Amino acid sequence: MAGTLRALGVHPSKRLGQNFLSDPRVARRIAGLIPDPLEPVLEIGPGLGALSLELAASGRPFVAVELDLRLAEYMEGELRPFPRARLVRGDVLDHRIEELFPGGERLTVVGNLPYSITTPALEWIFGQKERVGRAFLMVQREFAERLTAKPGSKEYGSISVFLALNAGVQNCFRVSPGAFHPRPEVDSTVLEMTPRDYPGTTGEERDAASRMARASMGSRRKTLANSLAKGLDLPGEEARALLADARLDPVRRGETLSVPEFVSLARAWIRRGRPGGGR
Repeated sequence: MAGTLRALGVHPSKRLGQNFLSDPRVARRIAGLIPDPLEPVLEIGPGLGALSLELAASGRPFVAVELDLRLAEYMEGELRPFPRARLVRGDVLDHRIEELFPGGERLTVVGNLPYSITTPALEWIFGQKERVGRAFLMVQREFAERLTAKPGSKEYGSISVFLALNAGVQNCFRVSPGAFHPRPEVDSTVLEMTPRDYPGTTGEERDAASRMARASMGSRRKTLANSLAKGLDLPGEEARALLADARLDPVRRGETLSVPEFVSLARAWIRRGRPGGGR
């Protein structure tokens, strides 16, 4: 793999967390998690194709989206023997799923996500969850802990709330640094994410709850009232009135609120005529 990267002139960025999967056993294990061997699959960032070739060889409809033009050109050649597989050049965030798979079917999304794009990739996936049956994503272990964190823990943050509002998450298995090139300093985790709406909520409420989480946890040492005032650009008295409407103590910290409490806060925000907004 190192020789192929050198020949392509690709130098993995440590800053961006670019570590290419090189262990075929891990690739086979991820591919084996998809229950239907012919289910359409979208791969975000195929790299040098360790997982791509496992998936394309099944004969399923397969699309890989690659931003790096040198890697994209290489993968076009690798996928050429598979008539139902294709490579799309560019940033996946600039596309919609209906552009990549126009048929309207639900599909599986897979990817070994660098730390730098994990959050926007999750927002992209779950912003189109009517087309996504499941996602198998490999992320840094520390980020996986953030995604599944509980209120009050140091890992708990707005991305934890966003995911809880939009998906069920299951830890599949851990991947050691030796499965990648270059070798990262931390383990990775493969997560299965199943899109679903948080029970009893509307899309507007979920959007607003995610926005409340982001505003509440932007300054972790501040009280909830002060964090909301800053994060939502509100006068202090309006932030306190919002919390009173949601029946939440203004001196709590945002990271102590549960997902149902963020939903209550979102409903109070909407009742006051405020827009939902994104994560």
